[in-house]
Amino acid sequence: MTSRHFGWWLAALAVVGCGGGDSTVQPIVPSTIAQSAGMDQTGVVGSALADSLTVRVTDSQGNPAPNVTVTWSVLSGDGTVSPGSSITDANGVASALFTLGPAEGPQQAQAAVAGLTGSPVVFTATAVMTGPPGPPGTVLSVVAGGNNVPHRFSSDLWVHGNYAYTGTWGFRDELGNVLNVWSLGAAGAPTLVDTVTVPDIGTLSDDQVTDDGSLLVLSGESGSDGGIYVYGLSDPAHPSFLGMASVGARGVHTVSLSTINGHLYAFAAMNPGFSGNATEDKPALMIYDLSNPSSPTLVHREPIEPNYGIHDTYVRDGLAFVFAWDEGVIIYDVGNGMKGGSPSAPAKISQLVTATDGAISPSVHNGWWFHNPVTGEKKYLFIGQEGLGVIGSQSSGDIHVVDVSDLAHPTEVAFFHLNGAGTHNFWVDEARQVLYAAYYNAGVIALDISGTLSGNLSSRLLSQVKPGGSKNTYTWGVQLANGSLYAIDMLSGLWQLKTE
Repeated sequence: MTSRHFGWWLAALAVVGCGGGDSTVQPIVPSTIAQSAGMDQTGVVGSALADSLTVRVTDSQGNPAPNVTVTWSVLSGDGTVSPGSSITDANGVASALFTLGPAEGPQQAQAAVAGLTGSPVVFTATAVMTGPPGPPGTVLSVVAGGNNVPHRFSSDLWVHGNYAYTGTWGFRDELGNVLNVWSLGAAGAPTLVDTVTVPDIGTLSDDQVTDDGSLLVLSGESGSDGGIYVYGLSDPAHPSFLGMASVGARGVHTVSLSTINGHLYAFAAMNPGFSGNATEDKPALMIYDLSNPSSPTLVHREPIEPNYGIHDTYVRDGLAFVFAWDEGVIIYDVGNGMKGGSPSAPAKISQLVTATDGAISPSVHNGWWFHNPVTGEKKYLFIGQEGLGVIGSQSSGDIHVVDVSDLAHPTEVAFFHLNGAGTHNFWVDEARQVLYAAYYNAGVIALDISGTLSGNLSSRLLSQVKPGGSKNTYTWGVQLANGSLYAIDMLSGLWQLKTE
């Protein structure tokens, strides 16, 4: 997600009459009603939609018309809309809450003002059942945190023990070159305890703590000295810089850690270069040995074709899943043994380009290889597709499910689509067979991934929440830790969520 847009408008109408010193203001005459928000949502049968249905009433010049009564009613699906009527505010806006009826499928409600152009405004929503029998019921709700990073856009997060570490992105009021450190209280609520500035970058886009809690590794880009940065956590509240591996201005977008044959490695996604040398400028998977944290050692550089390039890497059981945008997912043996690969000599196993699903490209962004403890299978790879978006308001892209039971011949078998929003990073509760996904302007969703997965998974949506509300949510990532689900939101900061 690379674009942002802020739109502000101000309109005023004053007509001053001449003669005898009199002045009059002409009344605003309502002319048009139009949809403002809440169209094309998906929700669970019998539950209220996440966003209110909203309309805007204006006069013939496009100025807002306040104090207009809008009548709301249900057209199909046996749901309810509340209130039955509402009055437009100073911005000409009126809203109502749509609770879906008991049946799956499309359901409609309408807003009407007699005599206005555009009336009635018809809203269509899709009602889905909760997931099939499998994981226990999941209801997402906000517990604590939020509205705690006002001056920067937040990026990724990592939670270890009683501390959380979150990055920052681009430029808001201030540059995204700091790591925020949070103490998690007895009940899990986050409190900011330190900020660490990383020099000569403009985005701190990813971070991860080693399993033993001794090291924190960050990725930096959008500056003159991007790369990976290693910090010691002898005092977890105050990370201390140990060393870095620089790739210069091209930067590193993400970094993933994995221990293979007793050695700690960082798998870094290096961005395309700008030298003009086509070979040298290719994006690449950079693999570093972190045996000496103060001096990361590059052991392999794996070029990726520059169809945007490498975005993220997921490493598990000696396999590296490289998510390479329009090149799809590329699977390497980096220590698994099936093709004799290692971190210093990865061996390619296979490659798959997932479906575009109506987007302009596959935009293969991230993933998770699901090890199902209930069935013992390691069958499914979940892949996030990051389509076009606008910070704070728009996003696109689906979750794709790939059968990797034969790693040499992966096959796409299912997908999940959420109207009006797109997925970003996600986390899987493997024991409960639930996938939690950050969905940018749609907040956080919980998806049932138990059993056999095929086709459209929209009926498996378990729950959804917008941590910052409709106007202050653009969620980047999530992580399960200490019995809570933590969500990092670009706009509203770090949240603690409840999952039951």
